[in-house]
Amino acid sequence: MLFFVLALAANAAHGQDVLELTLGEAVGAALSRNLSVEEEAILRKSAEAAILEAKGEFDPTLGAEISATKTKEASVTSFVSSDQEMVNYGASLGGKLKTGTAYELAIEGAKVDRSANPFLLINPYYPSDIVITITQPLLKGLGVKVQESRIRAAEAESEAARLRAEHRAMGVVAETVSAYWELYFARANLDAAEISLRLAESTLEAVNARIEAGTLAPVEVFKAEAEAAIREEKFLGARKAVFDAEDALRAIMNTTDWYAEIVPVEVPPEPTPEAPVLEGLLTDAFENRRDLKQARSEQKSQEILRDYYKNQSLPELDIIGSAGTSGLGSSYGDALESAGEGDFYSWRVGLALEIPLGNRALKGRYLRAKHDVELASLRVKALRQEVTVEVREALRALLLAKESIRASGRTKVASEKRLEAEEERFRLGMATLNDVLRFQQEYADALSSEKRAITDYAGASVMLRRATGTLLPPGGH
Repeated sequence: MLFFVLALAANAAHGQDVLELTLGEAVGAALSRNLSVEEEAILRKSAEAAILEAKGEFDPTLGAEISATKTKEASVTSFVSSDQEMVNYGASLGGKLKTGTAYELAIEGAKVDRSANPFLLINPYYPSDIVITITQPLLKGLGVKVQESRIRAAEAESEAARLRAEHRAMGVVAETVSAYWELYFARANLDAAEISLRLAESTLEAVNARIEAGTLAPVEVFKAEAEAAIREEKFLGARKAVFDAEDALRAIMNTTDWYAEIVPVEVPPEPTPEAPVLEGLLTDAFENRRDLKQARSEQKSQEILRDYYKNQSLPELDIIGSAGTSGLGSSYGDALESAGEGDFYSWRVGLALEIPLGNRALKGRYLRAKHDVELASLRVKALRQEVTVEVREALRALLLAKESIRASGRTKVASEKRLEAEEERFRLGMATLNDVLRFQQEYADALSSEKRAITDYAGASVMLRRATGTLLPPGGH
């Protein structure tokens, strides 16, 4: 016991600094430094990056190419070998529109040198082509809704990540507030234990005085000493509970100062005169619960993917069209100018059909996405039931705590009056020592019970707001 007392004294001496902490400061520190909140913030950024990735599907692509070749082949029409040097170049701009239309504009050209061929009018000569190609799906991949499926699904997932982060932040707020009020109670309980110990020590002094005066049997001192020792042990246990409550709050706040004494400067709120109405609380919960909104966003994402895979299981039927002009000249510029005049052109229009036989892979994806929607719908329904139960339980806990405050307050007043009366009777020799000690402990327990009820009401208020999703404002962090 002596070692434990010395250890507590050493801890108290080491932590001379006192941190007077408001509830808002505790919550702010927890939200800014809590590791789980930081993790959810990173996951939310990752979900936002997925939107950017999905939008990148419609970014155009710019391409360029240049190459040089040289060939020397034997000719079958003359005794002169066929020598050719060629420099090819090309540039293209292509991509896909949100209607599913794929496009490509390509410019191609070359420099051809056939110095061994004496029959060419132009050598070297420069051919060039300007071609635009359009492909429009008619079944698979048709329409803005289908093409934006990945974007809309990613946006729904991002919204779910935001709601998940807010839900976690709300949990951290609730944990912080609960830990704050638990520390408040631990300190109040320590005060009650100290009062009980002082009463026992005062009674021990009175017993010793009466034994010396010869008005009380010497054996009574052992009862008083034993009771004082028991209450000292309870006091030390209450002191340890304060240290434990401080560490619990430090852990949630992720603080680096493990030695400063934390003193809550706020007191729990007073009970409201009117009890909340269950129907209104449930309405608030269904509208504001972040986890319920998150489940709906995830269901929406699954529905988007279901519709997308349903479209992807269709045959691929595309309209293909292309048009281009050609040119020829004695330089790069002449060739491009000739191509731009449009004297030499080509065009093509057609249909392309591709039907996967069996198509089991895409059908399987669609069926899996369909079942995922069904599971997401069930999760929303189950979560609504859980929310209803949580709100009802939280409301009952609040009402019980409110009644407990009234009952414990009356008990404290009554026990205080009984103790005063019993101490007077003991002074007059009309009551036993056991009666006095019992009423002292009942009074100390009543003090602690009242603080417990007040703290429980504060905690129940927080849990009710958490159950209804109103602990944070919409979009709050």
